Amino acid sequence: MGTRFSIKHLLFGALFLLLLLPALQAKFNWVTVKPLDGYFDQQPHPELDWDHIRKNTYQPQLEAYLQDRLGFRSWLLRLRNQLAYSLFRQTRVDIVTVGQDDVLYQPVSIAAYQGRDYAGASELDYRVQLLKVIQDSLAAQGTQLLVVLAPGKARILPGQLPSQYAGLPRTTSNYDGVLQAARRYQLNVLDAAALMQRWQDTTRFPLFPRGGTHWSGYATALVADTLFRRVEHLTRLDLPDFATHGYTVATSIDSMRYTDDDLQKILNRMWSTPPYPMAYPRVRFSPDTARKQRANALIIGDSFAQSFYNFYPYFQKLFTPASRYWAGYEYVFWPESAPESHTVRDLNLREQLAGRHMVLLICTEQNFGQLGFGFTYQAYRLFRPFTPADEAAISELAKELEKQASWEEIANDPDFARHVREKATSLYERKHI
Repeated sequence: MGTRFSIKHLLFGALFLLLLLPALQAKFNWVTVKPLDGYFDQQPHPELDWDHIRKNTYQPQLEAYLQDRLGFRSWLLRLRNQLAYSLFRQTRVDIVTVGQDDVLYQPVSIAAYQGRDYAGASELDYRVQLLKVIQDSLAAQGTQLLVVLAPGKARILPGQLPSQYAGLPRTTSNYDGVLQAARRYQLNVLDAAALMQRWQDTTRFPLFPRGGTHWSGYATALVADTLFRRVEHLTRLDLPDFATHGYTVATSIDSMRYTDDDLQKILNRMWSTPPYPMAYPRVRFSPDTARKQRANALIIGDSFAQSFYNFYPYFQKLFTPASRYWAGYEYVFWPESAPESHTVRDLNLREQLAGRHMVLLICTEQNFGQLGFGFTYQAYRLFRPFTPADEAAISELAKELEKQASWEEIANDPDFARHVREKATSLYERKHI
């Protein structure tokens, strides 16, 4: 009896200690716990005031605050994520799915490859036409435009797609539509997708990593060789020389560079899947000489563009300090020391284009539906401003659209007038480009 009583108390004490440990860890931080990877917003401590009490928001915010700071929270989340992955081949991250041989993909990359996000021939044709007008207008002032079409991972590694996607049919994709329109309107394009599909059959090392969504450091060096030769051809500049002298092969997860394990990291598991052996070329840049000339470039692109200054310093060595990289036509990402505002909408586009040798648009397949991002429309309107006659025609079209609208549409849309004007403008532009 006494023994049973002691065991019962011992078990109760152990359970109580287990419940108490997270609170003690949160308070005293006795054990160093590796934080979770990725970006997280921690809930701030809410103020106990009348406004929070009246809106009944204090308690939920306090609970969120305490949950964010629970002791051993990251360990417990990693354990949960590992169990889901090991037992069910599932991730706890919506933007990552597991393919064959533990190859990680983003579903948006697969959708783009299979054509499930197809924007339609007319929309893609319209965007390419706008870019052609921009290309010709820039060329008239001595600036060249080049559009780089970067492939998604699914296009280069279709054989390892997750089983739930592998059987889905492929239809016309945005990649197909953009290429057809670019050929039709003679837009300056570097089709990096076609290059990498050719290299895929002969290369010794992966062009996309097992645990990452971006092209690898190895692929970056291969694409750069073709890309900057094309920049030289268009601008008639003799850029500083660079060459590859061997490479380093990395085989451990800790030796992956930059984005070569970006999807792997955000899974936040107990242990990581070993990577495929990844090659990192040793790229050497020749010293500047009087014969060489760097290009003054404006680069507008998505995250694939960042490889050219984070894997290797191509932008830093081949472009002037006045050059800029705008991420998605929203923020100035490079150089970080740029003195002007880092918010693109605060900048004067005409001034930003003046004196450039090159405008470089780098777009990944999953973003082809919005090719050129916000730059395309704003630059087009910069070079082709509306005339008074255009404005009058758009106003008349807007009136016709207002007459066609139902009472429910008008009543349920507080910005109805603005939306109608935008639709009228778009319809007019597509007919008169």
